[in-house]
Amino acid sequence: MSDIATYDAIIVGGGPSGSTCAYNLVKAGLKTLLLDRANFPRVKLCAGWISPPIWDVLELLPEEYTRGLWKWNKVHINFRGKKYTIHSDGYFVRRYEFDDFLLKRSKAETVEGYNVRHLEKDNEGFWLIDNKYRAKYLIGAGGTHCPVARALFPEKDNVQCGTQEREFEGNAEEIASTRAGKDGEPEILLHDDMKGYSWNVPKGNWLNVGTGTKIARDVLPAWNKARAFFEGNGTPGTIPVSSRPMLDKMKGHGYIIFETSYLKYCYANNVFLIGDSLGLAQPMTGEGILPSVISGKLCAAAIAEGVPEKYKERLRTHPVIYDYRLLYGIQTRAKKFFDEKKDKHYRKSWLRDRIIVKVFAILFSGKPIPGSRIFAAFKK
Repeated sequence: MSDIATYDAIIVGGGPSGSTCAYNLVKAGLKTLLLDRANFPRVKLCAGWISPPIWDVLELLPEEYTRGLWKWNKVHINFRGKKYTIHSDGYFVRRYEFDDFLLKRSKAETVEGYNVRHLEKDNEGFWLIDNKYRAKYLIGAGGTHCPVARALFPEKDNVQCGTQEREFEGNAEEIASTRAGKDGEPEILLHDDMKGYSWNVPKGNWLNVGTGTKIARDVLPAWNKARAFFEGNGTPGTIPVSSRPMLDKMKGHGYIIFETSYLKYCYANNVFLIGDSLGLAQPMTGEGILPSVISGKLCAAAIAEGVPEKYKERLRTHPVIYDYRLLYGIQTRAKKFFDEKKDKHYRKSWLRDRIIVKVFAILFSGKPIPGSRIFAAFKK
Protein backbone atom coordinates (compact mmCIF):
# COMPACT_ATOMS: atom_id res chain seq x y z
CA MET A 1 0.00 0.00 0.00
CA SER A 2 2.97 2.32 0.48
CA ASP A 3 3.25 2.86 -3.29
CA ILE A 4 -0.44 3.69 -3.68
CA ALA A 5 -1.48 7.32 -3.28
CA THR A 6 -4.44 7.67 -0.90
CA TYR A 7 -7.13 10.37 -1.07
CA ASP A 8 -10.42 11.21 0.57
CA ALA A 9 -12.14 11.28 -2.82
CA ILE A 10 -11.25 10.48 -6.42
CA ILE A 11 -13.26 11.97 -9.28
CA VAL A 12 -13.15 10.37 -12.72
CA GLY A 13 -13.95 13.09 -15.27
CA GLY A 14 -12.99 16.75 -15.40
CA GLY A 15 -16.03 18.32 -17.10
CA PRO A 16 -18.39 20.74 -15.31
CA SER A 17 -19.79 18.11 -12.93
CA GLY A 18 -16.38 16.74 -11.94
CA SER A 19 -14.69 20.12 -11.59
CA THR A 20 -17.59 21.54 -9.56
CA CYS A 21 -17.50 18.53 -7.25
CA ALA A 22 -13.71 18.88 -6.93
CA TYR A 23 -13.97 22.62 -6.21
CA ASN A 24 -16.37 22.03 -3.33
CA LEU A 25 -14.45 19.07 -1.90
CA VAL A 26 -11.18 21.01 -1.92
CA LYS A 27 -12.93 23.99 -0.33
CA ALA A 28 -14.14 21.65 2.43
CA GLY A 29 -10.56 20.53 3.09
CA LEU A 30 -10.75 17.04 1.58
CA LYS A 31 -7.78 15.59 -0.25
CA THR A 32 -9.12 15.19 -3.77
CA LEU A 33 -7.76 13.69 -6.98
CA LEU A 34 -9.32 14.26 -10.39
CA LEU A 35 -8.53 11.95 -13.33
CA ASP A 36 -9.44 12.65 -16.96
CA ARG A 37 -8.49 10.87 -20.16
CA ALA A 38 -8.21 14.19 -22.05
CA ASN A 39 -5.69 16.99 -21.78
CA PHE A 40 -7.26 20.38 -21.06
CA PRO A 41 -8.22 22.60 -22.72
CA ARG A 42 -9.96 20.12 -24.98
CA VAL A 43 -12.68 20.29 -27.61
CA LYS A 44 -16.08 19.33 -26.24
CA LEU A 45 -19.02 18.88 -28.59
CA CYS A 46 -21.64 21.20 -27.16
CA ALA A 47 -23.43 24.39 -28.17
CA GLY A 48 -22.16 25.94 -24.93
CA TRP A 49 -25.54 27.09 -23.70
CA ILE A 50 -25.80 27.73 -19.96
CA SER A 51 -28.81 28.79 -17.92
CA PRO A 52 -28.72 31.85 -15.59
CA PRO A 53 -29.18 29.76 -12.38
CA ILE A 54 -25.75 28.24 -12.97
CA TRP A 55 -23.88 31.22 -11.52
CA ASP A 56 -25.43 30.74 -8.06
CA VAL A 57 -24.55 27.03 -8.14
CA LEU A 58 -20.97 27.83 -9.13
CA GLU A 59 -20.77 30.63 -6.54
CA LEU A 60 -19.47 32.82 -9.33
CA LEU A 61 -20.57 36.14 -10.81
CA PRO A 62 -20.76 36.30 -14.61
CA GLU A 63 -18.19 39.10 -14.62
CA GLU A 64 -15.78 36.84 -12.68
CA TYR A 65 -15.73 34.40 -15.57
CA THR A 66 -12.71 35.59 -17.53
CA ARG A 67 -13.25 33.78 -20.83
CA GLY A 68 -15.66 34.38 -23.70
CA LEU A 69 -19.23 34.93 -22.50
CA TRP A 70 -22.26 35.91 -24.57
CA LYS A 71 -25.42 36.99 -22.74
CA TRP A 72 -28.67 36.92 -24.68
CA ASN A 73 -32.12 38.27 -23.94
CA LYS A 74 -33.96 37.06 -27.04
CA VAL A 75 -34.30 33.72 -28.75
CA HIS A 76 -35.36 33.46 -32.41
CA ILE A 77 -37.42 30.32 -32.97
CA ASN A 78 -38.55 28.96 -36.33
CA PHE A 79 -41.41 26.49 -36.07
CA ARG A 80 -43.74 25.11 -38.72
CA GLY A 81 -42.97 27.86 -41.22
CA LYS A 82 -43.18 30.82 -38.86
CA LYS A 83 -40.55 32.79 -36.99
CA TYR A 84 -41.01 33.93 -33.40
CA THR A 85 -38.75 36.28 -31.46
CA ILE A 86 -39.28 35.81 -27.75
CA HIS A 87 -37.73 37.58 -24.79
CA SER A 88 -35.76 35.06 -22.78
CA ASP A 89 -32.45 34.94 -20.94
CA GLY A 90 -29.33 32.87 -21.04
CA TYR A 91 -25.63 32.72 -21.81
CA PHE A 92 -23.35 31.02 -24.27
CA VAL A 93 -19.76 29.99 -23.66
CA ARG A 94 -17.17 28.05 -25.61
CA ARG A 95 -16.82 24.73 -23.85
CA TYR A 96 -13.15 24.64 -24.86
CA GLU A 97 -12.65 27.60 -22.50
CA PHE A 98 -15.39 27.02 -19.93
CA ASP A 99 -14.38 23.51 -18.89
CA ASP A 100 -10.72 24.48 -18.65
CA PHE A 101 -11.64 27.49 -16.49
CA LEU A 102 -13.69 25.39 -14.06
CA LEU A 103 -11.05 22.69 -13.84
CA LYS A 104 -8.27 25.15 -13.01
CA ARG A 105 -10.56 26.93 -10.54
CA SER A 106 -11.11 23.69 -8.62
CA LYS A 107 -7.48 23.64 -7.35
CA ALA A 108 -7.74 19.86 -7.16
CA GLU A 109 -4.77 17.63 -7.88
CA THR A 110 -5.34 16.55 -11.47
CA VAL A 111 -3.92 13.84 -13.70
CA GLU A 112 -4.78 14.45 -17.34
CA GLY A 113 -4.44 12.01 -20.21
CA TYR A 114 -5.25 9.13 -17.85
CA ASN A 115 -7.51 6.21 -18.80
CA VAL A 116 -9.08 4.37 -15.88
CA ARG A 117 -8.81 0.64 -16.51
CA HIS A 118 -9.62 -1.28 -13.36
CA LEU A 119 -11.72 -0.59 -10.27
CA GLU A 120 -11.93 -2.71 -7.14
CA LYS A 121 -12.23 -2.45 -3.38
CA ASP A 122 -9.17 -3.17 -1.27
CA ASN A 123 -9.17 -5.04 2.03
CA GLU A 124 -9.73 -1.79 3.95
CA GLY A 125 -12.86 -0.91 2.00
CA PHE A 126 -11.22 1.80 -0.10
CA TRP A 127 -11.78 2.07 -3.83
CA LEU A 128 -8.63 1.18 -5.73
CA ILE A 129 -7.92 2.43 -9.27
CA ASP A 130 -5.38 0.52 -11.36
CA ASN A 131 -3.43 -0.30 -8.20
CA LYS A 132 -2.15 3.32 -8.25
CA TYR A 133 -4.75 5.47 -6.48
CA ARG A 134 -7.19 4.76 -3.67
CA ALA A 135 -9.90 6.68 -1.85
CA LYS A 136 -12.84 6.18 0.45
CA TYR A 137 -15.15 7.89 -2.02
CA LEU A 138 -15.27 7.40 -5.78
CA ILE A 139 -17.18 9.78 -8.06
CA GLY A 140 -18.06 8.99 -11.67
CA ALA A 141 -18.13 12.19 -13.71
CA GLY A 142 -16.89 10.84 -17.04
CA GLY A 143 -19.98 11.48 -19.15
CA THR A 144 -22.13 9.00 -21.04
CA HIS A 145 -19.34 6.42 -21.27
CA CYS A 146 -17.99 6.96 -17.76
CA PRO A 147 -15.83 3.98 -16.68
CA VAL A 148 -17.20 4.18 -13.14
CA ALA A 149 -20.80 3.95 -14.35
CA ARG A 150 -19.97 1.13 -16.75
CA ALA A 151 -18.10 -0.94 -14.17
CA LEU A 152 -20.20 -0.46 -11.05
CA PHE A 153 -23.79 0.40 -12.04
CA PRO A 154 -26.48 -1.22 -14.21
CA GLU A 155 -26.31 -0.33 -17.89
CA LYS A 156 -29.01 2.03 -19.12
CA ASP A 157 -30.97 0.32 -21.86
CA ASN A 158 -32.74 3.34 -23.31
CA VAL A 159 -32.02 4.87 -26.72
CA GLN A 160 -29.51 7.70 -26.73
CA CYS A 161 -30.30 11.06 -28.25
CA GLY A 162 -27.97 12.22 -31.00
CA THR A 163 -26.24 15.41 -32.08
CA GLN A 164 -24.36 16.67 -35.09
CA GLU A 165 -22.50 19.93 -34.54
CA ARG A 166 -19.54 22.08 -35.35
CA GLU A 167 -17.98 25.16 -33.79
CA PHE A 168 -15.49 27.07 -35.91
CA GLU A 169 -13.77 30.42 -36.11
CA GLY A 170 -14.38 32.65 -39.12
CA ASN A 171 -14.23 36.16 -40.48
CA ALA A 172 -15.94 38.55 -38.04
CA GLU A 173 -18.09 40.18 -40.72
CA GLU A 174 -19.20 36.85 -42.12
CA ILE A 175 -20.05 35.48 -38.71
CA ALA A 176 -22.02 38.66 -38.02
CA SER A 177 -24.04 38.06 -41.17
CA THR A 178 -25.30 34.75 -39.76
CA ARG A 179 -26.97 36.45 -36.80
CA ALA A 180 -30.73 36.34 -36.52
CA GLY A 181 -30.41 39.12 -33.93
CA LYS A 182 -27.54 40.39 -31.80
CA ASP A 183 -24.27 38.59 -31.18
CA GLY A 184 -24.89 35.53 -29.02
CA GLU A 185 -28.65 35.43 -29.63
CA PRO A 186 -29.55 31.87 -30.66
CA GLU A 187 -31.57 31.04 -33.73
CA ILE A 188 -33.50 27.82 -33.21
CA LEU A 189 -35.19 25.59 -35.76
CA LEU A 190 -37.69 23.64 -33.67
CA HIS A 191 -38.41 20.46 -35.59
CA ASP A 192 -42.00 20.06 -36.75
CA ASP A 193 -42.35 16.69 -35.00
CA MET A 194 -41.03 18.24 -31.76
CA LYS A 195 -38.49 15.44 -31.44
CA GLY A 196 -35.50 17.72 -31.58
CA TYR A 197 -34.20 21.10 -32.66
CA SER A 198 -31.33 22.68 -34.55
CA TRP A 199 -29.39 25.84 -33.79
CA ASN A 200 -27.23 28.59 -35.19
CA VAL A 201 -25.33 30.50 -32.51
CA PRO A 202 -22.87 33.28 -33.39
CA LYS A 203 -20.26 33.97 -30.69
CA GLY A 204 -18.06 36.85 -31.78
CA ASN A 205 -15.67 35.35 -34.34
CA TRP A 206 -17.03 31.87 -33.68
CA LEU A 207 -20.08 30.08 -35.01
CA ASN A 208 -21.72 27.02 -33.47
CA VAL A 209 -24.20 25.15 -35.66
CA GLY A 210 -25.84 21.84 -34.95
CA THR A 211 -28.80 19.52 -34.58
CA GLY A 212 -30.04 17.40 -31.70
CA THR A 213 -32.70 14.68 -31.79
CA LYS A 214 -34.24 12.52 -29.08
CA ILE A 215 -33.35 9.38 -31.03
CA ALA A 216 -29.81 9.14 -32.38
CA ARG A 217 -30.76 7.51 -35.68
CA ASP A 218 -32.91 10.54 -36.57
CA VAL A 219 -30.09 13.05 -36.30
CA LEU A 220 -28.55 12.82 -39.78
CA PRO A 221 -31.77 13.39 -41.77
CA ALA A 222 -32.73 16.14 -39.32
CA TRP A 223 -29.32 17.79 -39.79
CA ASN A 224 -29.64 17.67 -43.57
CA LYS A 225 -32.94 19.57 -43.36
CA ALA A 226 -31.50 22.04 -40.86
CA ARG A 227 -28.45 22.69 -43.01
CA ALA A 228 -30.66 23.46 -46.00
CA PHE A 229 -32.67 25.84 -43.84
CA PHE A 230 -29.72 27.72 -42.36
CA GLU A 231 -27.97 27.97 -45.72
CA GLY A 232 -30.98 28.99 -47.75
CA ASN A 233 -33.54 30.85 -45.67
CA GLY A 234 -32.53 34.14 -47.31
CA THR A 235 -33.00 36.13 -44.11
CA PRO A 236 -30.66 37.34 -41.35
CA GLY A 237 -29.23 34.13 -40.00
CA THR A 238 -28.29 32.69 -43.39
CA ILE A 239 -24.86 31.04 -43.29
CA PRO A 240 -22.68 32.65 -45.98
CA VAL A 241 -21.30 30.60 -48.86
CA SER A 242 -17.70 30.98 -47.69
CA SER A 243 -18.48 29.27 -44.35
CA ARG A 244 -20.53 26.40 -45.73
CA PRO A 245 -17.60 24.02 -46.38
CA MET A 246 -17.08 23.94 -42.60
CA LEU A 247 -20.46 22.24 -42.33
CA ASP A 248 -19.11 19.30 -44.32
CA LYS A 249 -17.03 18.42 -41.26
CA MET A 250 -19.71 17.93 -38.64
CA LYS A 251 -19.04 15.72 -35.63
CA GLY A 252 -21.56 13.60 -33.84
CA HIS A 253 -22.05 12.06 -30.45
CA GLY A 254 -24.82 10.54 -28.37
CA TYR A 255 -25.81 11.03 -24.76
CA ILE A 256 -28.58 10.12 -22.37
CA ILE A 257 -31.28 12.52 -21.27
CA PHE A 258 -33.07 12.46 -17.94
CA GLU A 259 -35.38 9.71 -16.82
CA THR A 260 -36.70 9.62 -13.26
CA SER A 261 -35.65 5.99 -12.80
CA TYR A 262 -31.97 6.91 -13.17
CA LEU A 263 -31.95 8.68 -9.80
CA LYS A 264 -31.98 5.40 -7.90
CA TYR A 265 -28.57 4.58 -9.39
CA CYS A 266 -26.81 7.78 -8.29
CA TYR A 267 -25.19 6.29 -5.17
CA ALA A 268 -24.12 2.92 -3.76
CA ASN A 269 -21.21 1.73 -1.58
CA ASN A 270 -19.49 5.14 -1.42
CA VAL A 271 -19.65 5.48 -5.21
CA PHE A 272 -21.49 8.42 -6.78
CA LEU A 273 -22.59 9.25 -10.31
CA ILE A 274 -22.96 12.89 -11.32
CA GLY A 275 -23.74 14.80 -14.51
CA ASP A 276 -23.96 12.91 -17.79
CA SER A 277 -22.58 9.74 -16.22
CA LEU A 278 -25.95 9.49 -14.45
CA GLY A 279 -28.04 10.92 -17.31
CA LEU A 280 -29.30 14.26 -16.01
CA ALA A 281 -29.70 16.36 -19.18
CA GLN A 282 -32.98 18.27 -19.25
CA PRO A 283 -35.60 15.88 -20.70
CA MET A 284 -37.04 18.29 -23.28
CA THR A 285 -34.19 20.60 -24.27
CA GLY A 286 -31.23 18.31 -23.55
CA GLU A 287 -29.34 21.06 -21.64
CA GLY A 288 -26.89 19.25 -19.39
CA ILE A 289 -24.50 21.77 -17.84
CA LEU A 290 -26.83 23.11 -15.13
CA PRO A 291 -27.85 19.69 -13.75
CA SER A 292 -24.22 18.58 -14.00
CA VAL A 293 -22.91 21.31 -11.71
CA ILE A 294 -25.88 20.90 -9.35
CA SER A 295 -25.19 17.19 -8.96
CA GLY A 296 -21.47 17.83 -8.48
CA LYS A 297 -22.12 20.35 -5.73
CA LEU A 298 -24.69 18.16 -3.94
CA CYS A 299 -22.37 15.17 -4.10
CA ALA A 300 -19.49 17.14 -2.58
CA ALA A 301 -21.70 18.50 0.19
CA ALA A 302 -22.92 15.03 1.17
CA ILE A 303 -19.35 13.73 1.32
CA ALA A 304 -18.01 16.73 3.22
CA GLU A 305 -20.81 16.48 5.80
CA GLY A 306 -20.19 12.76 6.29
CA VAL A 307 -23.67 11.77 5.06
CA PRO A 308 -23.02 10.29 1.60
CA GLU A 309 -26.30 8.39 1.65
CA LYS A 310 -28.21 11.71 1.63
CA TYR A 311 -26.95 12.59 -1.85
CA LYS A 312 -29.74 10.58 -3.49
CA GLU A 313 -32.59 12.33 -1.68
CA ARG A 314 -31.02 15.77 -2.00
CA LEU A 315 -30.64 15.28 -5.74
CA ARG A 316 -34.15 13.90 -6.15
CA THR A 317 -35.75 16.84 -4.32
CA HIS A 318 -33.59 19.67 -5.66
CA PRO A 319 -35.91 22.22 -7.36
CA VAL A 320 -34.28 21.83 -10.78
CA ILE A 321 -34.30 18.02 -10.68
CA TYR A 322 -37.84 18.11 -9.30
CA ASP A 323 -38.79 20.10 -12.40
CA TYR A 324 -37.11 17.49 -14.58
CA ARG A 325 -39.17 14.80 -12.91
CA LEU A 326 -42.35 16.72 -13.71
CA LEU A 327 -41.20 17.33 -17.29
CA TYR A 328 -40.39 13.68 -17.77
CA GLY A 329 -43.88 12.73 -16.56
CA ILE A 330 -45.50 15.29 -18.87
CA GLN A 331 -43.37 14.14 -21.78
CA THR A 332 -44.26 10.48 -21.22
CA ARG A 333 -47.99 11.23 -21.14
CA ALA A 334 -47.79 13.54 -24.14
CA LYS A 335 -45.94 10.91 -26.19
CA LYS A 336 -48.68 8.39 -25.44
CA PHE A 337 -51.35 10.87 -26.47
CA PHE A 338 -49.66 11.86 -29.75
CA ASP A 339 -48.91 8.23 -30.59
CA GLU A 340 -52.63 7.51 -30.28
CA LYS A 341 -53.39 10.45 -32.59
CA LYS A 342 -50.60 9.89 -35.10
CA ASP A 343 -52.89 8.55 -37.82
CA LYS A 344 -55.11 11.63 -37.73
CA HIS A 345 -54.40 14.61 -39.95
CA TYR A 346 -52.47 17.42 -38.33
CA ARG A 347 -54.72 20.44 -37.85
CA LYS A 348 -53.05 23.81 -37.91
CA SER A 349 -53.47 25.96 -34.85
CA TRP A 350 -51.55 29.21 -34.48
CA LEU A 351 -52.43 29.36 -30.77
CA ARG A 352 -51.14 25.86 -30.07
CA ASP A 353 -47.93 26.54 -32.00
CA ARG A 354 -47.45 29.81 -30.15
CA ILE A 355 -47.86 28.04 -26.80
CA ILE A 356 -45.38 25.34 -27.81
CA VAL A 357 -42.80 27.94 -28.83
CA LYS A 358 -43.35 29.98 -25.66
CA VAL A 359 -42.96 26.93 -23.42
CA PHE A 360 -39.82 25.93 -25.29
CA ALA A 361 -38.36 29.43 -24.79
CA ILE A 362 -39.10 29.23 -21.05
CA LEU A 363 -37.39 25.86 -20.75
CA PHE A 364 -34.52 26.98 -22.98
CA SER A 365 -33.76 29.78 -20.51
CA GLY A 366 -33.60 27.35 -17.59
CA LYS A 367 -36.70 28.75 -15.90
CA PRO A 368 -38.95 26.41 -13.89
CA ILE A 369 -42.21 25.07 -15.25
CA PRO A 370 -44.92 27.66 -14.52
CA GLY A 371 -46.69 26.64 -11.32
CA SER A 372 -44.28 23.82 -10.45
CA ARG A 373 -43.11 25.45 -7.23
CA ILE A 374 -46.71 25.88 -6.05
CA PHE A 375 -47.43 22.25 -6.92
CA ALA A 376 -44.34 21.14 -4.99
CA ALA A 377 -45.36 23.21 -1.94
CA PHE A 378 -48.80 21.57 -1.84
CA LYS A 379 -47.21 18.15 -2.19
CA LYS A 380 -45.22 18.77 0.97
